[in-house]
Amino acid sequence: MNPTDRNNPTVDPVDITVVVPVYKSSTCLEELLKRLTTQLESMGKSHEIILVEDCSPDNSWEVIKQLAPHYPNLRAFQLMRNSGQARATLCGLVHARGEIVITMDDDLQHRPDQIPRLIEALEQDPTLDCVFGVFRKKKHAGYRNLGSRILRWINHIEYDLPASTRTSSFRALRQSLVQVLTHYQTRTPTILVLILDSTKSFDSVEVEHADRFAGQSNYTLRRQFLFAFDHICNVSVLPLRLVTFMGIVFCALSLVMVLVVLIQKLTGNISIAGWTTVVILISFFSGVIMLSLGIMGEYLSRIIRELQGSPPYLIREQQTGGQTCPTPSKQSAELQEHHS
Repeated sequence: MNPTDRNNPTVDPVDITVVVPVYKSSTCLEELLKRLTTQLESMGKSHEIILVEDCSPDNSWEVIKQLAPHYPNLRAFQLMRNSGQARATLCGLVHARGEIVITMDDDLQHRPDQIPRLIEALEQDPTLDCVFGVFRKKKHAGYRNLGSRILRWINHIEYDLPASTRTSSFRALRQSLVQVLTHYQTRTPTILVLILDSTKSFDSVEVEHADRFAGQSNYTLRRQFLFAFDHICNVSVLPLRLVTFMGIVFCALSLVMVLVVLIQKLTGNISIAGWTTVVILISFFSGVIMLSLGIMGEYLSRIIRELQGSPPYLIREQQTGGQTCPTPSKQSAELQEHHS
């Protein structure tokens, strides 16, 4: 664990930490910080805002450095390479000092004025470790909503969740759960999966979902598909089970076909071998074999990446109190030690 933050006795904890991964959000950041600060100050609790800039191709980091002097409770980290939303969120969780940690998106669709609803639900039930903010109506593209429903169905099966369970990336976590999440040694973290693996004590509250403040969603159809496939492989062995099921079915069909051909051969009903049938069968089963090998290869490659022990993210630079300080090599060593 990084010793420079919440485990350092010289650093004061705060009541609330808000963690926001940042990617292609230069036009949203000023309004985001303004709304977050206004909301958190109105609650009368000590707080901090952590922005994790995920090596964005736009000028998001420059905007953060320009805004930082005006927000003393802001802490920002720039990653050395694009690591994905989950790893960027994990970076923020590692550095979070709040007794309650909020995770949210950077596009203002997760409304800052809904944060009190999450915290209130968490404080009213001391047994809860996490509260998800779920939306009455998501203002996303249709393919994103469909993908969310598919992933929710898979999560319900794998974790035996009640049908009413709903989740999102807008959530409030207790510090005790955050520390558990940051101790997982995985190069491909999925925050929701880590939460479901760590605790069964969570709930959800309905919150308002806003339109995007500016720009377009970074989750294109291709990225949504890759995210869904990655999530499925991380959370379950469902693809391998499907391959096994297909193998059983096709073996049974092949046995039936063999019996039919033998009977026809013995009764003299076959005079010329069916060239078309042979080609179709060879092509079909070759495709099934290649698909099976591809799925198994995907799992093997993930195992290899995990065994390599490389850190899920590396910090290039950090911004605190309006001053830029390049991350020393010691900090990278600490990250590697934590995640190896």
